Amino acid sequence: MSLTWSERVIEAAALFLLVFTPLAFGTTEPWSEAVAELVVLGMAIVYLVSTVRNWEIRVELPPGWLPAALFLALATLQLIAGWSADAHETRRYLLKLAAVAAFFLVCYNTYRTREQVRRAIWTMAAMGALIAVFGIVQRAAGNGRLYWVGPHIEYGAPFGPYVNRAHFAGLMVVVVPVALVFVLTGQRARRRRQLVRTWRDRLRDWNSSDSGPRALVPMLVLIMGGAALVSGSRGGMVALLVALSAMGIGVLAGRASWSSRAGRVGLVLLLIVLAGAWVGGDILYGTAERLAGELGRPQESVRVALWANALHLWRDAPLLGTGLGTFGVAFPRFRTIAGPRVFSHAESDWVQLLTDTGVLGVALALAAAVSFAIALRRGYRGTESRWQAALALAGLVALAGTLVQAAGNFSLAVMSNLIYLALALALAMQAERA
Repeated sequence: MSLTWSERVIEAAALFLLVFTPLAFGTTEPWSEAVAELVVLGMAIVYLVSTVRNWEIRVELPPGWLPAALFLALATLQLIAGWSADAHETRRYLLKLAAVAAFFLVCYNTYRTREQVRRAIWTMAAMGALIAVFGIVQRAAGNGRLYWVGPHIEYGAPFGPYVNRAHFAGLMVVVVPVALVFVLTGQRARRRRQLVRTWRDRLRDWNSSDSGPRALVPMLVLIMGGAALVSGSRGGMVALLVALSAMGIGVLAGRASWSSRAGRVGLVLLLIVLAGAWVGGDILYGTAERLAGELGRPQESVRVALWANALHLWRDAPLLGTGLGTFGVAFPRFRTIAGPRVFSHAESDWVQLLTDTGVLGVALALAAAVSFAIALRRGYRGTESRWQAALALAGLVALAGTLVQAAGNFSLAVMSNLIYLALALALAMQAERA
């Protein structure tokens, strides 16, 4: 099926955003956010112009659109009614989330062919591996500056182009499951004549079951997964391991014909851990040790104390919150933590959503996420296409991993990760619509 001019323009813009947003420091600064928002605006205009027929605009709405729209309406109401503690930040976050929502909606209505999906997955995997290698090199030979020439990072934990290593790990939580679509849909290797096959034979078969570029996918996945583990992000490490474990269980339990492919996911998980230990065993051990220490002695954790203070902030505006993106302005009144450190975020998406948008905002965000999850699960179990099933499972795992990491990390400010997740979900929704 040939693509129309509008579909080609929209796809080109989407691929540009996949390349630009992570390299521009995760698109967390006003200039990079403005560039991304203008590109999305252009995509939306092209789509609307191309779909106008007899003065009627046709847009297919995805599952979860209503709670997502109501969430944006809540943030708009905070801004218009003057309920926001910082109107500038609320406006900025609202524009960012609205742009991501528009990006998802356009891609959801535009991505239809397998060739489009393949190009998107290859771009995501290539960028993920490139950034992972960049981060590993920076770990070994960095000077504390982004790209070695950027501003010196005083209080951050940079990894690659990201100021915060947790944001890099969050990107990998999305990209690794999506890249595994190629592993799950590869042709089965020819049976060897010998009755007893060693793990060396199985690994050789797995890596050579497809000719051409697909043979690179296992290596790209190992690079990305290993880099995520040695980035030093505790939340990212837990989220990635949980996501891949859930993916293996989903393959094993969801479709009887895929029982042999569960071993592939399990082998990926094992090799990622080994790759992380080989690249930076001391970092991996230190990350696990810090996680165990924080779980074992929560009373000594700054993060736990921050969340306790944040709950006092939430009680001040329990229903509607203090305004989207206003944590840094509203929090100091309730802070009891000593020291010079400035807390601009709650170090948890869920805690910050609670303080910024109240119970209503959290309920709407959860409703949207659950709607997506139900649709993806229905698509995974209901389709006969192995390709569409793999896409649905990858989207479900990426969504679940992101929600898990959101419990202990803050990524709402990172537009690149939101763009990647939005496109992964748009691709995954193909199975639900089939």
